[in-house]
Amino acid sequence: MKENGFISTFEQSLSELSITKNAIAVESKVRPATIADLQNGQAKQINFETLKAIIDAMNRMAAVRGKEKVYAIEDVFTYESTQKAPE
Repeated sequence: MKENGFISTFEQSLSELSITKNAIAVESKVRPATIADLQNGQAKQINFETLKAIIDAMNRMAAVRGKEKVYAIEDVFTYESTQKAPE
């Protein structure tokens, strides 16, 4: 992920929610290996349905825990361009 400019923020989000990789995998119905790859920045691709399932699960779990934060894509990963600015 990082070599393409994508930086995982997923581990921090799971920590904020005090949930495990297994808990989010079960709640989102996403393979545990996919969750682990996202967490450690090893994912090579992710489809929108999977991303939606993960974010929806994070928001459900946040609501149950009384958190007001609404989770979004940047709570799974962010993008920083790997291209150099023209001089």
